[in-house]
Amino acid sequence: MSNATARPFNRHVMAAILTAPVLITNLVLVVLICAQRKLRTPSNAIVCNSCIACISLGIIYISSAIVSLNKVSEQDHVALFCFLNEPTELALSGVVTFHITILSLERFFSVIYPFKYERLMTIRNITLILISLWIIPICVIFIPVTVTSLSIGGNCDKWAAIPRVRVVFLYVLFPLVLFVPSIITILAYSGIMYKIYVITRQTWSQRTYTNYQRNSSRYQLMVGHRKALFQMLMLLTIYALSYFPFYAFYVIYIESNRRLLAMAAYVTYVISIIYLIFHPILIIAFTVTLKEEFIKQIRRHFCLSSRIAKNKVHISTTVDIPAKTNFVSTIAY
Repeated sequence: MSNATARPFNRHVMAAILTAPVLITNLVLVVLICAQRKLRTPSNAIVCNSCIACISLGIIYISSAIVSLNKVSEQDHVALFCFLNEPTELALSGVVTFHITILSLERFFSVIYPFKYERLMTIRNITLILISLWIIPICVIFIPVTVTSLSIGGNCDKWAAIPRVRVVFLYVLFPLVLFVPSIITILAYSGIMYKIYVITRQTWSQRTYTNYQRNSSRYQLMVGHRKALFQMLMLLTIYALSYFPFYAFYVIYIESNRRLLAMAAYVTYVISIIYLIFHPILIIAFTVTLKEEFIKQIRRHFCLSSRIAKNKVHISTTVDIPAKTNFVSTIAY
């Protein structure tokens, strides 16, 4: 929001406040995966790396808030402001959304091509994928926008004043980051459902079913896999409500520069950050192994804390009993 004239509130400070739960939820999932050896799978490696990307983006929000509150001079710290600006936020957001895209593709290939998936998902290949998920957004978004802004405008924060850079940033890079995950998710889950339908239809062809029975079986197929459909709809709905309104209001606000749209752009910006809080929660909710292990750890810690509390009560009662008996014997004497 470089060219904003009216600022309803300090977006950096608000983002930093929301970053606390972002760090907590994502760090919990990272620790859960790293602590349990059975959870160290290729799929969970992508999940863990996506949480690290969310944590990195949260650190950028906190750093921007510190710079904003201390009123650091941009002219004296050009390199710092080149690092803490909109292209950096968009690049790291791209890292997060590209991980979401890869998670959808990984689930697609694990279901459609299970044998190829097992053969190709080696440590070497998964490492190359994770590295590329960081390098591509940085090289495609951060470096071109920053270098162009420095070379033409002499400042990293003046990219919006350069027409070509602004057009590429708003209408090419921004949509690439926001819309690609939703499109890939729809295609991946549609491919999974179509594959299930084809397999079921082949099974039908080997049997003698009436039209009524076939229609009934198709309905049962949809009902039987309603969990996958519900998961897709839930992910897409939360993702769309978090990011799409922000993109719409932000672009309109930047192009028109109307004060009436400033509040909408800032509020939707805050909502888009809230998605980072729910990112690990959604992954745990829709991944069976992570969900089971998370519930297991919660129960274990709850039982441990209850045992400690009971032991404390037991120790306190055993200490009080001799004291009371000594007091009674002293009075009797």
